[in-house]
Amino acid sequence: MKPHRKNRNRAYYRHHRRRVIQRKLKIAKSYDWQFRYAGQLAKGKIHCSCWMCTQKTKRDGFPHGQIKKLAYMSSQLTEYWQHEKI
Repeated sequence: MKPHRKNRNRAYYRHHRRRVIQRKLKIAKSYDWQFRYAGQLAKGKIHCSCWMCTQKTKRDGFPHGQIKKLAYMSSQLTEYWQHEKI
């Protein structure tokens, strides 16, 4: 339950969900993206993999948290393989 709940009915939330789905559906159709059903467009954000959208990651690199996760996972793999050789 949200802390500051508004007095809005289900029709309000259905309307906005439908509006968001329709907007994302237009984007998906313009790029010829495939999807199983329109309802899956209601969750999350739409990103494409073109050079303009991925420019930030390529320029700035991965975020600090992801770098730490990758380093931890690679250290676990090296420990596992070293343990297997013994």
